[in-house]
Amino acid sequence: MAWTSFWHKVLYDLGVVSTKEPFRRLVSQGMILGEVEFTAQYDNKMQKFVSAQAPGDGVDLVELEASQVTKKGKSFVLKDDPSVVVSARSHKMSKSRGNVVNPDDVVEAYGADSLRLYEMFMGPLRETKIWSTRSVEGVHRFLTKVWRSFGEKPVNDEVEASSEQKRLIHKCIKRVTTETEELRFNTAISAMMEFMNEASKWETNPRE
Repeated sequence: MAWTSFWHKVLYDLGVVSTKEPFRRLVSQGMILGEVEFTAQYDNKMQKFVSAQAPGDGVDLVELEASQVTKKGKSFVLKDDPSVVVSARSHKMSKSRGNVVNPDDVVEAYGADSLRLYEMFMGPLRETKIWSTRSVEGVHRFLTKVWRSFGEKPVNDEVEASSEQKRLIHKCIKRVTTETEELRFNTAISAMMEFMNEASKWETNPRE
């Protein structure tokens, strides 16, 4: 960013550009935290998991896999025993915690488009967000649906779009345009997903 400002000033002094600054405004993106980490307390005397209490003699904190817990209201609980409340926390990514997500691994598994789209879909641009590989899979399925609906299904030049199809298309375009201009990329993508839920049911894809 500093280099951009420097060279823009050089170009301004040379009369190549008309503005003193290269950017109209600065938008700071929120931090992306690591995957949610689940822990539960295990009572060694009772030989079972117990709900949150002050750790002490005979009570240990045990790390759990995401597959072992489920959402209940605003909390997480054990799947095998919903009466046991589980602690769920996200931390800043760091090598010491071992929760760093390598983007190269994500690209190899799901493709670069899935990674880019998921980062925009995670939540409001300026807010702190929590990484979820499971959600990347959801975005990847959405892109697959788009390709199957418009990439593999041929466009029919002889069929005119119905009034309902036109309404859905223009509604999507309007929402995506408005949300993108306001940097609300997550809701813009939501609008496209809503559109695809209906468009994927079309028997034919009219060109206009």
